[in-house]
Amino acid sequence: MLPVAAHITVRNALLVCCVTLSLGAMGCGQTGPASPIATPAVGLNRTRVPLGGPLEMTYRFTVAEDAPELTDDYRVFVHFLDVDGQVMFSDDHQPATPASSWRPGQVINYSRRTIVPVYPYIGEVTVAIGLYSRVMGDRLPLAGDHLGQREYRVATMEMAPQSESGFLFFEDGWHEVESVPEQPEREWQWTTDRATISFRNPRADSTLYLEVEGRPELLDAPQILTLAIDDTVIQTLEMVPTKPNFHIISIPAASFGADDAVMLTLNVDQIFVPALVTEGENSDDRELGVQVFYAFLEQK
Repeated sequence: MLPVAAHITVRNALLVCCVTLSLGAMGCGQTGPASPIATPAVGLNRTRVPLGGPLEMTYRFTVAEDAPELTDDYRVFVHFLDVDGQVMFSDDHQPATPASSWRPGQVINYSRRTIVPVYPYIGEVTVAIGLYSRVMGDRLPLAGDHLGQREYRVATMEMAPQSESGFLFFEDGWHEVESVPEQPEREWQWTTDRATISFRNPRADSTLYLEVEGRPELLDAPQILTLAIDDTVIQTLEMVPTKPNFHIISIPAASFGADDAVMLTLNVDQIFVPALVTEGENSDDRELGVQVFYAFLEQK
């Protein structure tokens, strides 16, 4: 079986690059107002990210005092460029406050998480953003470091190699990879009541990033997910809808043991069968535990 970083992230990187190039062709128009609509800024929680690792990004748009009212909900395009200025991947999205609601002098703040794909590149990355319309195909002028075609440099970072321990192998207790047509890049795997992930022993304090969801609304009590290595419990997570589903878990080096290979076990205290809990409305007769969207191990 392929490691999770390979069978999910590489496919996503290729998909997102194709989408980005398509949007770039659409968004090259220079129609619209000539004065800057807003001043963009992006903060990164770190400037060196291993391939496959998560990156927290904080966005801020300070709307110009003389900005006209926008009639279209412009999207934010976010391009990650290599040293030659070529787009490697992107994180296009709608801002937290629709652009049609922006008012002069207003400050728009919000945060997003992106995953740096396992892409064949190591080195400096330029983060560039802009605003484009899906309807009109134009881009809006912004204030800042203009790279051309109304695309603006807002940050730099480094894509770093992934350590050998960062390649996670989904072993036993997993169902097949799934997605939906509306979001083909958003993939997941369901566990059974017990699922295992193997990886090379990092022999160092590490951080496990895990995005996981349960279905406690279908059960009489919240699901409990226990992460363990051998007899050592690493973390216990309660699967409830009101809690964050992205977990950052510190694992000390001693918990990995002395063997070269480590087996992480995900134990779910309650499983369900969709066909049973929906009284036949859903024909899925699999035994399901929790839904894992992302898993990544990184040395500190």
